[in-house]
Amino acid sequence: MKYISSLLLISVFFLTVKATAQDIGDKTLLTIDGTDYDAGTFMKFYFKNIDIVQDEDQKNIDNYLDLYIDYRLKLQQAYSLDLHKKEDYLKEIESTRSSIAQAYLTDNEVSDQLVREAYERGNKEVNASHILIKVDRAASPADTLKAWNKIHDVEQELKDGASFSSLARTKSEGPSAGNEGNLGWFGSFRMVYEFENAAFETEKGSFSKPFRTDFGYHIVYVNDTRPNPGELTVAHIMAFDKKDSDSKNAQERILEIYKQVQSGKDFKQLAREFSDDGNSAARGGKLNKFGTGGVDEVFANAAFALKNVGDYSEPIKTKFGWHIIKLLEKHPVKSYDDLKKELENKIKKSPRSRKITEGFINKLKTLYNIEGQNALPKNVYTMVNDTLLLSGKYKFDDQLTGLDQKLFTINEVSYKIGDFLKYVETKMAKDFKPYPSKKAKLDAYCTEYSNDQIMSYYDKNLERDNKEFRFLYNEFKEGFLVFDLIETEIWNKAKNDSIGLNEYFNNHREDYKWKRRLDIVLTQNVSRDIAENVRQQLIKKVAIDDIKSILNIDNKTQVIVSSGEVEETYNRLPDNFEIKLGVSSVYHDAGDSFYKVIDVKGIKEPTNKTLEEARGSVVNDYQQELEKNWLDNLRNGHQIKVSKKVFKKVKKAIENQLD
Repeated sequence: MKYISSLLLISVFFLTVKATAQDIGDKTLLTIDGTDYDAGTFMKFYFKNIDIVQDEDQKNIDNYLDLYIDYRLKLQQAYSLDLHKKEDYLKEIESTRSSIAQAYLTDNEVSDQLVREAYERGNKEVNASHILIKVDRAASPADTLKAWNKIHDVEQELKDGASFSSLARTKSEGPSAGNEGNLGWFGSFRMVYEFENAAFETEKGSFSKPFRTDFGYHIVYVNDTRPNPGELTVAHIMAFDKKDSDSKNAQERILEIYKQVQSGKDFKQLAREFSDDGNSAARGGKLNKFGTGGVDEVFANAAFALKNVGDYSEPIKTKFGWHIIKLLEKHPVKSYDDLKKELENKIKKSPRSRKITEGFINKLKTLYNIEGQNALPKNVYTMVNDTLLLSGKYKFDDQLTGLDQKLFTINEVSYKIGDFLKYVETKMAKDFKPYPSKKAKLDAYCTEYSNDQIMSYYDKNLERDNKEFRFLYNEFKEGFLVFDLIETEIWNKAKNDSIGLNEYFNNHREDYKWKRRLDIVLTQNVSRDIAENVRQQLIKKVAIDDIKSILNIDNKTQVIVSSGEVEETYNRLPDNFEIKLGVSSVYHDAGDSFYKVIDVKGIKEPTNKTLEEARGSVVNDYQQELEKNWLDNLRNGHQIKVSKKVFKKVKKAIENQLD
């Protein structure tokens, strides 16, 4: 994993920044080689990182100033290396600007109506099927009309009594066609907004009118509805078939473990010992809480079928493997007040925010000096022929008189009739809504065009007109530069400097050793008597499969066996295990559900690793050394000056804000 320095966090995490004290925000706090850095920016960086920095030393304002100075020095070095001119960097910045600007191109005040709608829908789940006729938003008029006719024909067949599932199977062009169009259960924010509207507004047992999304035309059939069951916290034990493994298959192993669960063995202990899910095994199988749409549907159905805390499922199979699930906690749906802020944030990031775009446009109109935007000049209606309404094949004529006539202005930028008519030609290719007249269509286009240009103007001037965006965008640009600098100075050198890597390895060879390794057969037995029986059989060299066939009878698993080469610190070995060749005595650690007997087939003493065997660790350690040396020399040759007077005020302002 690439090592990211502490200050790089500045450009990765984005929290709401509190306003800095007006009297010091513009004061120069730091000067490096003649370049000034103001106190307000330093304070913003500090508050943006205070909640995510785990090292208490970095929360100390004096220490943080040192990190900030290093950060600025890194940026200076990145610029001196012309990293800001790299093609990859410029593409990344362009893409990032477009992405982060979206949050600023909408109204920050989400309407109560949308929030209330989202909450009410969040209390309910819908089980629906759909029929999809694919067509892209940018498809040609002919292709769009063809798709519309298809979905209209499907609608008519449904009205005539045709089976929805049969039509979905034979005529839907979506991936769910093989499942008769069934999409399973879902709640709000799980589908695109147009689809969600149709699903939640259609009565159970009926189908919707055709509607369009970015995927094409749909008809939705609502199979059932139910209250949202909330979320669950569960633990699970998982088994899956491992590649190139000669051990028994996952189904056999999960059934053996299930018998142990049924016999009363501790679920956490069994998960730690036997679960193949390494991420949750150390936590006794515990998973993060989830809802019905948050995990595999088979897994979710089994989990939500558990009624009481402490209940566990029979082994179930998902696409990931076999599972036994235990219910730990139920989390009901939260109240409106508890969810309001979260829903507002979701709406801002979702397509449904289009409903508040109009209000945002109106605010921008008060921000800018806009003239002549209310209506089209009369001559425009005669400049556009009737193909606009009749055939949808209007073509812009650049020879028309009056194309240079001003239509409206936004501050210093003028938009002409010719610009609008070019927009009309482009708009025609994607718009098939009916209009009562040519004038009505042109008026609608004029409104959309002017709104688009206002938004575009605001977007182009975000850095100038929105201080918060300017700060955030600069963070991204600087963060990418620091990242590229570290990649250039540290990561790439560590990977590609074979001479330096070999030299580092030779100087630290003793740090890279194999621990003592054991070739073992580990048996875990349900009682001391069984363990002693297994021990005697192992001493007699009885085959493992024969031992299991003798003891695991009458549908009861009394011994579980695993084998292979492990290090002496292997966590399943008993705490006080004595390492020696041969069959061990019976071990039983306090709190362990099993009695263990280990047959040690071979012992490999500690040996030095080769560079290839230790390469991952060596590269990582070499990176650490390169970065340390780099940071140690970062300030050499630079003139750095901190205004003690301003810094004293900064510290006081930060401390007051934290109180």
